[in-house]
Amino acid sequence: MTSCVISPKSRMKNLAKDNLEASLDYPKQLKITAIADPDSAYGVSYFSKQEIKGMLRVMAVVTKQLMEKTNGMNDLSNLDPYYNALIQRQMGAASEVQNMIFKSVPKGAWSGWKVKIDYESVDKNGIKYRAERWVFLDRKGKNVVKTFEIPLP
Repeated sequence: MTSCVISPKSRMKNLAKDNLEASLDYPKQLKITAIADPDSAYGVSYFSKQEIKGMLRVMAVVTKQLMEKTNGMNDLSNLDPYYNALIQRQMGAASEVQNMIFKSVPKGAWSGWKVKIDYESVDKNGIKYRAERWVFLDRKGKNVVKTFEIPLP
């Protein structure tokens, strides 16, 4: 008789994936393009300088696309549904990232784990999109504490 033992790392990745699926309008349309191994978290608002730089690089690419498409946000009249949805996702992510940077939360005590997932899916309007989701887990890696998401170009 053999038993299936799932490693803590795999269990945390599965929990993050399950949380993502549960949050989607069309979970069957989910395509995970990358999922990182769990990494130590030091609060749900703390990211390393390297992680913040990566987020800002991605957000800069998306912002550049939006600025080109909208003539510097001066012409929103000919936006298709994809770009309307992208603007909404980008604005939400920008607000969250600005709070994170301006609050400058110092690295606290170890609080649990974080898992980053890059994925593609379809929103409630049937529009395909790509995003990066950060899932924060408790110390035991058994419960989702917070999620944070930025759009990918």
